[in-house]
Order: sequence, then C-alpha cells, then structure tokens
Amino acid sequence: MFANVSFPLLVVVVLAYIAALLYMGRYAARQTKTSADYMVAGRQMNAFLMAMAYGATFISTSAIVGFGGQAAANGMSLLWLSFANIVLGILFAFIVLGTRTRALGQALDVRTLPDLLGRRYNSNFIQSYAGAVIAIMMPIYAAAVLIGGARFLEGALAIPYWLAYVITAAIVGWYVF
Repeated sequence: MFANVSFPLLVVVVLAYIAALLYMGRYAARQTKTSADYMVAGRQMNAFLMAMAYGATFISTSAIVGFGGQAAANGMSLLWLSFANIVLGILFAFIVLGTRTRALGQALDVRTLPDLLGRRYNSNFIQSYAGAVIAIMMPIYAAAVLIGGARFLEGALAIPYWLAYVITAAIVGWYVF
C-alpha cells in the first residue's frame, strides 16, 4: 500500500502529525480550567468545529473501515451507503437535533448524554441506564476499532496480526494518553 511513498517522507509526515497533536494537546490543556471546559469546551466551541468533531466521531471507524471492508468484499457500489451515512446522517443530526439538543443542554447545565436524559426526564434510572449502556458498549466498540486497525496494518505492512494489534493498541493508547 505504501510502496509509492518513500520511507523518509512517511516518517516526516508522521512526526509532523505527532508534533501538531502534542502542540494542540498542550494548548488545550492550558485552556482547560473546569469540568465544563473539558467536557463541553466551556460551551464556547464554534458551531463549524463542533459539526466537524461530531462528524468525525459519528463516522469514525464504523463507516470508514466497516463500510470500506464491506465494499471491498461485496463491491464498490456499496459505498453509496457510506456517502449517505456521512451526508444525510450528519445533516439530519445538526439540522433537526443539534440546535434543540444544544439549547436543552445549556438550559439544564449538563455535560454528558446520560446527564441530559436524566435531568430532562427527571429520572435517575434513565441516567444510570444510559451511563451503563455506554460503559458496557464502549469497550466492545473500542475492541472492534483495534481489530479493524490491526487488520489494516496486517495487510498494509505485511506483518503478523498479533504485531499489528500491539502496534495499533500502542498508537491508540499513546494518542488517548
């Protein structure tokens, strides 16, 4: 896959990306003073940046790796589903849900989805249930991401799966740290 890219250029690009991440992380850490700063960007985030962050989260690996893998297995015509998911899914979320959800979140002074649901419906059960679903499902989703990343590296770099998995886990762990 990387046969047409020189190794020194690849190293320079990766190191520049890491440097940019470190700079942005340090800058953001200096700006973060409260839990609201961390959880909801101090409620000051530009709408366009919020849309892009949501889009990256919404689409993420499920659409990029999952739909790409299915398209490779079943034919490229399946990519219409990825396109529709990106365009229609994000547009629907922002046009129909975004403004109302943000206004409700600000009015209730919440920082998480379980918080929003619990306060909106005045129910500790709903808040706890939503939190539990996220806590249970997030590791499963993370495992799928790690497996997808490892399978990609395995094929792209022609290395054993276990090594690709360790590399993927190390990159994700470092990135999250």
